[in-house]
Amino acid sequence: MAPITRNTSLKALQTRLKALLGMFDDIYRFVDSMGEDTPATAATVRLEKMDELWDQINDATMEIEMQDDFDDDNEIYSRKRSEFGDRYYRAKSLLLEKVKEPEEKLNLSNTNQQPTHEDVRLPQIKLQAFDGNIDEWLSFRDLYLSLIHCKTDLPEVEKFHYLKGCLIGEPRSLIDSLAITKANYQIAWDAVMKRFNDSKMFKRRQVQALFDLPNVARESVVKVVDNGTVELATLSLPVPPLER
Repeated sequence: MAPITRNTSLKALQTRLKALLGMFDDIYRFVDSMGEDTPATAATVRLEKMDELWDQINDATMEIEMQDDFDDDNEIYSRKRSEFGDRYYRAKSLLLEKVKEPEEKLNLSNTNQQPTHEDVRLPQIKLQAFDGNIDEWLSFRDLYLSLIHCKTDLPEVEKFHYLKGCLIGEPRSLIDSLAITKANYQIAWDAVMKRFNDSKMFKRRQVQALFDLPNVARESVVKVVDNGTVELATLSLPVPPLER
């Protein structure tokens, strides 16, 4: 993200924003003109450039609104930001679909050429919600890391959408004040990890669980000693080993 400065004139910033929006419009026109014969590589390079433009346009708009001579009553920039966001997400989803087309066609071709009985469609895994219950943290963390956080092909801003959708109550309140942007995703995830990923807390829970184990039952049996006297003896049942 470029540093915000007030040394640049409002007119210069407006000119810069206009140029950036013009570059984005070129990509948007390309998306509207895509067809079956459009190569996936052409979509890939524009997808990379579009993410860069997203950051630059948002920075330029913010710099304009922070200028001393900016008219606070002028809603044109907030409207432009909203319109740009809608167009950005539409264009990005269409570009992602175009990039994935060759891979899907290759998978379909391989399936048709080499049918096997092992080709079983696995059920979709549903993301787990987390409401702050520490007993559920590890299962939530590991599943979220596998399905969302560690996916290198998933944009950070989309990961942020998934993260907010999974959290309830206290965990959600930790990140509610953060805008859903690429830059804020790692900040949000770090905040959740710092609050709940406490190894000392897990050890205390394990020790407490040991103390909460039910008492082992004991049984009394009749025992006859050598002189014929009958006595009661206590029989201790074997304790199964704890699972690790």
